[in-house]
Amino acid sequence: MYAVFFALKKPLFEFLYKFAALPKLALITCLLLVLFACKGEIPPLERKDHPLPQDAEVSEAEPGIYGGFLVTAESQQPRTFNPLVAEDAYSSQAIGRFLNGLTTYHPIKEEVVPELARSWEISSDRKSITLHLRRGVLWSDGEPFTAADVIFTFKALFDERYPNRYQGQYIIAGEPIGFEKVDRHTVRFTTARAYSPFLYVIGFIGILPRHKLIDAYEQGTLLQEWSVRTAMHEPGELVGTGPFRVHSFRPGQRIIYEPNPHYWRVDSKGQRLPYVDYLITRFVQDRNTSTVLFASGQIDAADIAPGDVVGVSRNAPLHGFTVHHRGPATGIRYLWFNQKPGVNEDGRPYVEPHKLEWFTNKYFRQAILHGFNREGLIQSVYFGRAELLHSIISPANQRWHNPEVPKFPYDPGRAIELLEGQGFEFREGGQLYDKHGNPVIFDVYASEGDDITPQIMSTFRENMRDLGIRVRVRYLDFGTLVARISRHFEYEAAMMGFTGGADPSGGRAIYLSSGRLHLWNPEQEEPQTEWEAKVDELVYASEETFDLEERVDYVHRMQEIFSEQLPLLYLLTPHAYAGLKDKWQNVHIPAMGSVIWNVDELYLDREL
Repeated sequence: MYAVFFALKKPLFEFLYKFAALPKLALITCLLLVLFACKGEIPPLERKDHPLPQDAEVSEAEPGIYGGFLVTAESQQPRTFNPLVAEDAYSSQAIGRFLNGLTTYHPIKEEVVPELARSWEISSDRKSITLHLRRGVLWSDGEPFTAADVIFTFKALFDERYPNRYQGQYIIAGEPIGFEKVDRHTVRFTTARAYSPFLYVIGFIGILPRHKLIDAYEQGTLLQEWSVRTAMHEPGELVGTGPFRVHSFRPGQRIIYEPNPHYWRVDSKGQRLPYVDYLITRFVQDRNTSTVLFASGQIDAADIAPGDVVGVSRNAPLHGFTVHHRGPATGIRYLWFNQKPGVNEDGRPYVEPHKLEWFTNKYFRQAILHGFNREGLIQSVYFGRAELLHSIISPANQRWHNPEVPKFPYDPGRAIELLEGQGFEFREGGQLYDKHGNPVIFDVYASEGDDITPQIMSTFRENMRDLGIRVRVRYLDFGTLVARISRHFEYEAAMMGFTGGADPSGGRAIYLSSGRLHLWNPEQEEPQTEWEAKVDELVYASEETFDLEERVDYVHRMQEIFSEQLPLLYLLTPHAYAGLKDKWQNVHIPAMGSVIWNVDELYLDREL
């Protein structure tokens, strides 16, 4: 899903060659220590020969062989295993290992493909979609998957007791989507108006097992289920239909997944997927550590920061891996100002009135972006492996990205012109004051724990000082930052990012004035500005038409408005690089999404 928060990546230099000269035996020993520190926890895998489902999907990939561990590393760990609670990309990734949606997006074919739904029909008025579920699919505990599970999932999703990020995604033309069970393996959805991205967005939510969660649902405790404590102490309770199930979870150390013995995908030889015996994700201190582990051959896959590409690639012949250049990153990164009017529970305004006047002025926002030397960051931080971001949709998404939006390159002279045109003036000492005599000072919140953010913030603070503006940077851990900006609204400005998605409908929680992730002023009852009303209109129009060219045109016009108004001050799009060991077969590197997106099809070449 598009609208999921992520933390910024971290580059590496000084640690890069630490392991390069280690003898091969030492590296193997180090890897074995990593994997088998708790030897008794990772027993040899015994695959049981369960019957295949009637509607098993046959993979188009080359048949492989069983065995091996695939090891990755992450600097953040899941905060929950409950999809109704998850707000961050790291939890969502973990959940996606063991839950499936009804549909999914195939990043190589670039189209929606069946998942738990095997086929569908759309009515002539395009307001009714009937989905036929795979027959014979079992949950990982051996219970049958049926239409009752689908109905339970959407009933829980819309229950007012369980607020979640999916609710807004499934409200069309002001009304929740309708859903009903037709028979044991058929469900029907209805929408208030034609909704062209339906098959794409219906796959966002992982289908939940009714038999495991119905008691908690009825007792009003559903959001307390499937917590990190569940994964720690009762991993077998995390029941899914996905390729894996949680074998064990140790916060701060690692999570181990084992194959789901009842998974519904097979290869052309009739072998049940996945091939790997265990999928292991280590939790490391930061992205630097992940890069060191990959560069020294201790993990199988990793995202590589642009500044680390040359150094990491030098180790490729020694450790048998390839660093793949994937083009511009799919996520977007930005600064923004809090434009939320009103007061909190204590009667204090979310934003001081004179600052709210600045933040809601588009010319102030344009001046700030003109005064920010993003071009310099491309060389100093990303070593030329990045490009300016001008739109709310990344250039990685070539189908939907509009390259012809208004742009605000570094031009401090123009920034000063815009500020003076709005009544701001310089006084003694070079400090900028507004027309009411208030000095222009504001705080910016950012996530701690990486090296890139401080470099960006340092440049921003210096550039603003040149405009007579004093910026104070505050660092918070990622979870606290998300809570401050999305629940408490106790901030003036912040820097963060969103993951990218294939279809812009996944970003409607950002775009729509009523959206929970419309960060600068979320969940408006009615659009509070004319431009936001126009964006709402374009979003709805793009979702109603089934003509692709018309959809693209509406989305392009929406981007033009966002880039003119700048509720988000776009930063940079770093180029994306991913490293993967050469011993893995059935590898297909997509432009968007995880490099191991098809982890259930990957297998080891024993000769490499």
